[in-house]
Amino acid sequence: MNTMTQTMKQLLSKLLFACFFMFSWPLAVQADTLIDRIVAVVNNDVILKSELNEHMLSQQQALASQGIPMPSADILQQKVLDSLILEKLQLERAKQLGIEISDEQITEQLEKIATQNDMSVIALRKRLNLENPNGFNALRNQIKTQATIQKVREAEILSQTQVSESEIKNLINRQALKNIQESLQLGHILIELPNSPTPQQRQTALEKAQQIHQRLEAGEDFRQLAVQYSDGNNALKGGELGWLKPSEIPSFFNEAIAGLSPGDISPVIQSPNGFHIVKLIDKKETGASNSTQTYHLHRFILPSDNALQQEKPKELSKLVTSLHSIDDFNALKAHFPEIPKEVNQQSDLGWRLLKELPKALQEKVQTLQPNQALEPLPTQQGWMVLFLEAIKNTPLNSENLQQQAMQEIRMRKASEMFERWLQRLKDEAFIEIKLNDYE
Repeated sequence: MNTMTQTMKQLLSKLLFACFFMFSWPLAVQADTLIDRIVAVVNNDVILKSELNEHMLSQQQALASQGIPMPSADILQQKVLDSLILEKLQLERAKQLGIEISDEQITEQLEKIATQNDMSVIALRKRLNLENPNGFNALRNQIKTQATIQKVREAEILSQTQVSESEIKNLINRQALKNIQESLQLGHILIELPNSPTPQQRQTALEKAQQIHQRLEAGEDFRQLAVQYSDGNNALKGGELGWLKPSEIPSFFNEAIAGLSPGDISPVIQSPNGFHIVKLIDKKETGASNSTQTYHLHRFILPSDNALQQEKPKELSKLVTSLHSIDDFNALKAHFPEIPKEVNQQSDLGWRLLKELPKALQEKVQTLQPNQALEPLPTQQGWMVLFLEAIKNTPLNSENLQQQAMQEIRMRKASEMFERWLQRLKDEAFIEIKLNDYE
């Protein structure tokens, strides 16, 4: 799974949870934001104090929900302001490129979030608006912002990444020597260097990285130090980069993390854009490197004209918990004899790759064991029960191997370029910080 897509998936899976907190503001905080002022100018746009306060509170609650110790208010304020500046710059770049997100794309993501939280879209709307009158619209805007930024990064970085035939061949040959593919969950702290740094700037950054490394070796919390000191894009997430295949990890990390066990910290790593410290949080086997898992799936539909706006049928939910074999699944039809036969006539979906499934289903299917079913999911046709009969490893053909290798190499190169691209956006922009103008 590539890092940028992963970033998006992580956001969507946690966004509902964060929104429940984000919109439960004390009245005193809301009253305080009535008196507004500009805290930063970003090209032709501005960031208001109310906007900064809103994101500060949201970030505090997100850190608390993850159990990450809170940095000082001044440090967190600066980190949040930096992230807002980068957001403004990326949205401005999207406008320049003519990138737009359709209402259909936003609705698709809303349906995904609702499904992940076992509720309908209408139930999601009611829940968010119960917490805050504008909760549901705020979620729509957040989805639109993140989707727009994702497309900008794909256009500016991923699509510009070149991969040679020799690189593809070398990766396939290396993977062929391994029977098992691993994924690594990494944490990251970056002490960034400016463009064309002086020897003194380089030495200062190195010393800062070394001091942080010493504190980590002494047992301090990696996530807390990432939030407090890292210049990386994932600093406010405790530096977590998510799960990566070895071929997707920046090449300058490879040697330093090669011998790490879960919980270990790398030495300080130097790259063109700064000094890095990497933590191996966890690792897992993901199957043979030259094969992929396929899933034998079956589908049952309980027709409904407005499943997306209804609560889950209790009878169907109860039946799903009793499905432990394909015979149990096929018996569902007998429980609902009023359903026209043609609705579930083609219930056997056959063997499917994850990428052949809707994105909203891919993560859910991966949680299933053979002879298990997902909870009923709302669809345009009605309530759907998806049953997994079996899983098998399917060898990749030559074309698929090449496509997979090319994508992995592109993602690795994009990861190496990403922080530099963000720095260039900032360097080319007019940015004026006005936080202290009113103090």
